[in-house]
Amino acid sequence: MPPPGPLPDRGLEILLSTVTIAILATLVLIWRVVYGIMTKRKLLLCDYLLIVAAILNFTTMVIRFKTVDYALGRHIYDPSIKMPEDIINYSYSIYLNTVINLMAVAILKYSICAYLLALKFSWIYNVVVWLSILMVTVFVLLLPFLANVSCTPFESNWNRAIPKESCWYKGPMGLTYMQGVSNCLTDAVYVIAPIIYLRSIQLPRRTQWGLRIVFLLGIVATICSIFKTIELQALLKTQDPTWDGVDLTIWAATELNVGILVASLPPLRKQFDRLFQIIIPSTGRTRSKTPGGNSHPLYNFSGKFNTNVSAKNDTRVSRKSVTAHDHDDTSSERQILDDEERRMGDGMIVKTVGVQVTSSERTPSERFGP
Repeated sequence: MPPPGPLPDRGLEILLSTVTIAILATLVLIWRVVYGIMTKRKLLLCDYLLIVAAILNFTTMVIRFKTVDYALGRHIYDPSIKMPEDIINYSYSIYLNTVINLMAVAILKYSICAYLLALKFSWIYNVVVWLSILMVTVFVLLLPFLANVSCTPFESNWNRAIPKESCWYKGPMGLTYMQGVSNCLTDAVYVIAPIIYLRSIQLPRRTQWGLRIVFLLGIVATICSIFKTIELQALLKTQDPTWDGVDLTIWAATELNVGILVASLPPLRKQFDRLFQIIIPSTGRTRSKTPGGNSHPLYNFSGKFNTNVSAKNDTRVSRKSVTAHDHDDTSSERQILDDEERRMGDGMIVKTVGVQVTSSERTPSERFGP
């Protein structure tokens, strides 16, 4: 029996929270694309994948409006819900949203991987990224998708009123946890691995901190994955899915939107770098403590100023090197560096290796022969 008095409705809460973060993520993605076009860089695979993920995200947002209109956010015994029409439509909308969200999250992670691979870090780092791609394909996309389309008749996949004749794939209960764990592990790879690798490359200190902050924002998506996994497991045992599924809907939408937002930030690093110049101007041009910092053409091997290189020649070479690289396939990733950083590294992120040269005293006969 329903309790006396008006029944609560969380529909507006669902729409306000998810639509707000979706608009913010979409605006940042548009900023990334427009900024790339204005700087005359090519759109790479990671850009196109991110755009596809955003389109799928917008599709889930539209479906979410219909889901709320049917029943989501209200108790299943709410008299405003028409039985059984609204519940069937609600179940179908939830089913569509789940499948599209699975594809969107997988494509989003593929976009992040494509960006990290384009940075051309060490081969060990690339192997780790490819392993994360395999994990995303199996545990985030393939197995959950099969679990949602394997039963016959097909309508029984979302309509519990129709008995299932057979299911050629039955996802185990541990799949729910495995999907959440794989999301957290891959998010950790995308956050921690680049930060560790930044310690071994030659970049100005402000640039390193800017990149670290951008990558650390991915922790927010990891937190959303954790809470989504908890809510998903709780929903499997509920008798009031239209009410108890509210938090799961919010966390799932937030995870996808935060992922799109954070994935859109790295090419905009130079824009945020201006903000860091205002906040911490004293570290504006402080170099990293990485050995080999004096690798500029104006310095010789010993690190002393080389007077044999004229300023005119240096300007010409720098302009040539920047022009030659700014329009190739990896120009998107080089935009994380400002003009001075690209001149110092010839448009590349440079890993430096310290070399120690030693000499020993030799006798005249050893030096000139007998």
